[in-house]
Amino acid sequence: MSTGTGGVPGLRDRKKEETRLRLHTAALRLAVERGVGAVTVEEIAAAAEVSPRTFFNYFATKEDALVDADPARTARVRDAVLARPPEESPAAALRAVLTEHMRLLEADRDLWRMRSELAARNPGLTARAAGAGDRFEAALVEAAYARTGTDPADDLVTGLTARVAMAAVRAAYQQHRLAGQEGSLADRLSSAFDAAGLR
Repeated sequence: MSTGTGGVPGLRDRKKEETRLRLHTAALRLAVERGVGAVTVEEIAAAAEVSPRTFFNYFATKEDALVDADPARTARVRDAVLARPPEESPAAALRAVLTEHMRLLEADRDLWRMRSELAARNPGLTARAAGAGDRFEAALVEAAYARTGTDPADDLVTGLTARVAMAAVRAAYQQHRLAGQEGSLADRLSSAFDAAGLR
């Protein structure tokens, strides 16, 4: 990703992120209103005020647009873990980065509501999101080992720490969904980290 000064994403990248978010939001809104099967790529593109060709620059299918497993976002989280102060333990680095990641994700309550509603109605989307979560977890594991410089074949604890951190994210998200998105997801994640002993 190209950046401006101080590591801030450049204008081109910000515009790409905005377009991706518009497409994701339009896909969610239409699918909630009509059902996933009744929505077309052309309708999503029109609602986001882009062409179908632009849609396919970001997503291969409408289901991908509904899940929005952005590889760039995963890379940013991985890089953020690597950029934490070197004296921090992998657990502390993962906790700090994932907490901030959750705060950013939950800022748009309407998106959370639509994602949860669609997930409850469409098990296929839940399975697709789970696959994206597995890739996100793999990036966390990779970043944790990069911080320690240890060999995964010899070091079980570092990989386990990253996987437990991701389990805490999943548990906090599930509780947040069951609570109807009431309260703070970041606070639930903090409680999950405490319960897992990740400090």
